[in-house]
Amino acid sequence: MLFNIIEVIELSSEDEDEEGVTIVQTEDDLIEEEDMNNAGSHINDDANCPDELGRVLVNLSHPPADPDVFLTPQIARAIKPHQIGGIRFLYDNVVECLERHESTPGFGCILAHSMGLGKTLQMIGFIDIYLRYTKAKKALCIVPINTLQNWMGEFNMWAPEPCVIPPEMLNDVHPRNYKVFLLNDNYKTTAARAKVIAQWKEEGGVLLMGYEMYRLLSSKKTFATKPKKSKKISLEPEIIDVDEEDKNKSLMIDIFGALVNPGPDIIICDEGHRIKNSHAGISQSLKNIKTRRRVVLTGYPLQNNLQEYWCMVDFVRPNFLGTKTEFSNMFERPMSNGLCVDSTDKDLRVMRHRAYVLHSLLEGFVQRRGHAVLNLSLPEKKEYVFMIRMSPIQRALYNRFMSTISDTALGSWANNNPLKSFSVCCKIWNHPDVLHKIVTQRKLDDDDLDLEGNEQGGKKKSKVKDTTDGMITYDWADELMKDYVPGVLEHSGKMVFLNSIIEESLAVGDKLLIFSQSLFTLNLIEEYLSQRNVPRPDMNEKWCKNRSYFRLDGSTSAQEREKLISQFNQPNNDVSWLFLLSTRAGCLGINLIGANRVVVFDASWNPCHDCQAVCRVFRFGQKKNSYIYRLVTDNTLERKIYDRQVSKQKMSDRVIDDLNPDNMRRGTNDLLQYTDRDFPEVEIGEEFKECEDIVMRNVLQKQGKWITELPFTHESLLLDRRELRLSKREKQLAKEGYARDKKMSVSYSRPSYSAFYPNNQGLPILRNQQGMMVNRGGYMRPVASVKPMISTPVPMGLKTGAKGSGLGSNIMRPGVSVHQVITTTEIVLPGSNTATQAGTVNRIPPGQKVLVIKTLKGVYIRTADKKLFAVRSKGLPGPSMAPPGPLNLSSSSLTTLSSTQSTGN
Repeated sequence: MLFNIIEVIELSSEDEDEEGVTIVQTEDDLIEEEDMNNAGSHINDDANCPDELGRVLVNLSHPPADPDVFLTPQIARAIKPHQIGGIRFLYDNVVECLERHESTPGFGCILAHSMGLGKTLQMIGFIDIYLRYTKAKKALCIVPINTLQNWMGEFNMWAPEPCVIPPEMLNDVHPRNYKVFLLNDNYKTTAARAKVIAQWKEEGGVLLMGYEMYRLLSSKKTFATKPKKSKKISLEPEIIDVDEEDKNKSLMIDIFGALVNPGPDIIICDEGHRIKNSHAGISQSLKNIKTRRRVVLTGYPLQNNLQEYWCMVDFVRPNFLGTKTEFSNMFERPMSNGLCVDSTDKDLRVMRHRAYVLHSLLEGFVQRRGHAVLNLSLPEKKEYVFMIRMSPIQRALYNRFMSTISDTALGSWANNNPLKSFSVCCKIWNHPDVLHKIVTQRKLDDDDLDLEGNEQGGKKKSKVKDTTDGMITYDWADELMKDYVPGVLEHSGKMVFLNSIIEESLAVGDKLLIFSQSLFTLNLIEEYLSQRNVPRPDMNEKWCKNRSYFRLDGSTSAQEREKLISQFNQPNNDVSWLFLLSTRAGCLGINLIGANRVVVFDASWNPCHDCQAVCRVFRFGQKKNSYIYRLVTDNTLERKIYDRQVSKQKMSDRVIDDLNPDNMRRGTNDLLQYTDRDFPEVEIGEEFKECEDIVMRNVLQKQGKWITELPFTHESLLLDRRELRLSKREKQLAKEGYARDKKMSVSYSRPSYSAFYPNNQGLPILRNQQGMMVNRGGYMRPVASVKPMISTPVPMGLKTGAKGSGLGSNIMRPGVSVHQVITTTEIVLPGSNTATQAGTVNRIPPGQKVLVIKTLKGVYIRTADKKLFAVRSKGLPGPSMAPPGPLNLSSSSLTTLSSTQSTGN
């Protein structure tokens, strides 16, 4: 049977309704309630529970020859249900069963849990049982440099060494039977690094290292320190220690063998979205590793960046999604086409279909868990947005800059350098003191935005290119800055609000994090703090760095980061109340649950950084309610950036920016459009005067004049993506469309890929990159068919429904829906006007099964004897709808025009 549901509907035989058909929605048309951010195996948390003895069995349904694999008791007592599912998912993909682990090279997988869900604990729990129960000896963990100490601390907490466990606790705490090695920047020379790696290779265990360290050591190049180049030409001969070079070369060969070939038994990559550029050195180095048991941990949602996910998937399952070009053709282009300004309905539909197909392809080895897990396990989180009005001096400066870029050649510079324009505006809306320092020091360029961190943990200043295109000039601000008086808090509404939030937070005993992407702004906040006392009754002292407040940015070393974080999070630390962080450097991999309030001082160009900043406090271990305050300057570029962050698109705007730079530049013109306007004073309503958040209530009462509208909530973690969900029938069409395009090697290219779903048989006209028109028939497609690797134990192919009986594949296509119905009364149909059957009355008896077919051109009834009648839906005025041309159902079907029939075999 073609359909699972046979729906009984009533077709009237009344004269006035003889052409009418009432079609009731079938179950296949209903959108299934599903959460695309919670998908994969072992996501039913009702089954992810310890047994009656408190034990957690990992290898469910294992072969009889395999023993039961249990987590250690100390982990079993603390682990959450979703983390149990994560460890079981890892075991099924990496180990499968003990016999297959020893006889096959194995597979990799991706643990795509949102930030704050405890991926580190899950990985430690899995590594522990992996080294205990299998014959594997060596695990390599490659993590961001600023999380190395955290990983080491977590291993010591959940898998402690035998020497630190008292004898009376051995039943409750099982020690690890392997060593954990940490390779960080303390090991400066090749010999020192080789010694650690050689010990790990010989004894086994876990090796922790950073991404950049792995990239350097995985090549066979030596690291002999080269003397600094002197400007003066030296006449002295250069002395080279040949023995030292030979020694280093030998060490590097040994290191290569330990890290790459044959390498470890398993490799784990934390924050795996760092493998986002297939041409980058770290990606190339990782792909050279011999082991196929590869695990990627990432907190990014799947649909945020398709190229990053292709790189991660290609790392854990090489060639599963084909080459980068093939993936771009089958997924990236059709999905990004659906987000363009000129996207058609077909573009949007195919985008949704391809998103579903991609989820289906990956569900066997990608487990996604969203923040809904946190909402059930943690105290409440409230996230508020304050729209701040500009001060008079800010407004004057912003007007001057906007008029300058619109009236002069600087406008072309601004459009071609959107991040530079953003950097200039940031100095205005954060506080004019930042701009004043730049102008008075006559800097042409600056390193204000901490956009990219440094792998070594310290920021290296890059040389500014001496080109006019990249420079920022501030001549437009000279006149306004001539009589400017710095040091006035009220020159910025944001700073006034921040100062009030600090005072009210400390008054209720809550610690606070302040995130800003502007390093100069962090400097300015420090200056203001140094002039003020800590607003605590038990502290009669001024703010002091590394005592009452800390700071972390791209220049902070990895060791210093761990020290500051540990000190701030100590429960008995009642002296340190504030932590200043650059949004980029402080948004990944660190735990700051010592605070429960966060101020996001400025909106980031990349919205993911702001969301990650929020997760520093809203994560497991948080005991208090979390409060997030976002400060956005209204009627500025910042407001437009924020609106882009929360837009209800199918994928975040960051995907368009990353994958389609031309689209970003087109949108820049809209971002830089500006019209000066006045905002009326906002009246604070009773709902805010009685708000449960006493900090926000008091801040609004004192500083309400600085807002342009009432505060509103911002849910950065849970987005309603119901519009992405498909019905069962749409899912089937999505799979069939993907399979058909893959077989045909259809190439998706703008201006519209809807040309590849033509309604006629004509060949569409496309344009190549040079703008020349080419016929599709002669278009040289660079894409071959994608042949994904089939893995075990989970089949990775798309699951298609049963083959239709007699309808053929033609009818099951986008825009066509078919319902099988049973008539309850006799239906009289119009007579035929064919030459052989003139005036014949056609009837459909009660209980007859018929097909009701809805297409873009009309609605049809197909009877059991393969006759097709065009009909009009009940209640639709006008004459019956007749298609402009015949509708071919199959080679043996009947083609009918309105009530005129013709037969065929």
